[in-house]
Amino acid sequence: MAKAQTTAIAKAKVNLPVDVNAAMAAEMEQIQKRISAPSGDRIMVTQGKTFKLPNGSELDELEAIVVDFCAANFYYTEAYDRGNVVPPACFALGLEPAGLVASDNSPDKQCASCAACWANQFGSSGKGKACQNTRLLALLTPDADAETPLYLLKVSPTAIKNFDAHVNSVANSFKMPVRAVVTQISFSQESEYATLRFKTLRPTEKDLLLVAHNRLEEARKRLLTEPDVSALKAANDAPKAKAKAKPAPVKALPKKVAAGGKR
Repeated sequence: MAKAQTTAIAKAKVNLPVDVNAAMAAEMEQIQKRISAPSGDRIMVTQGKTFKLPNGSELDELEAIVVDFCAANFYYTEAYDRGNVVPPACFALGLEPAGLVASDNSPDKQCASCAACWANQFGSSGKGKACQNTRLLALLTPDADAETPLYLLKVSPTAIKNFDAHVNSVANSFKMPVRAVVTQISFSQESEYATLRFKTLRPTEKDLLLVAHNRLEEARKRLLTEPDVSALKAANDAPKAKAKAKPAPVKALPKKVAAGGKR
């Protein structure tokens, strides 16, 4: 009997190389090249409570795999202007919020330790903080494969508590990292502002979980890639350079004039 035709696509078997370490070392070199100058991979949150994707489309909510995340603090000296976004004057990136230290590349480093910094204290800006405490997430879509691009999403200070609770919930329920579930990311209906909310939809399928796990190192390197602050550093260094410039030499007055006599 002839076999019935099918449109299903057979999945290729994956055979790991014998020298896994060498293969991964070669892969890491490629990963560094892929993320050395990241651009166009951010999901923006609009004031109208939508997610604006890099391709320009907008969604009311997202379904995603949170491959990894990091803590980040950003201090800005200028008010936010959507039409003229400036880099942070001081920033810190790391895996543990309690141990964050401002980067030496910060154009205007405020303190050696974020915990001791004036800008990281409640009341330094109204009732809140002058420094933004955030989380950065590296996301994959639920239909991702090894070539699907990672997307970055910033969690605002008002949503950190909900995100951290979501991570803890997954850890307690599944005994696994947050990428073990498909996460629904939506907006709080109670908040006037675009505040994110996180919810477990379902366990991540085995094949997808393997894809996400294999992208972990790439995701972490992208998350910890420092923002481009070269323009702000150049602007800050300009007045200093001008101040250091030596004034033009002044010619000495004739002795008689210097002493008050006639020329």
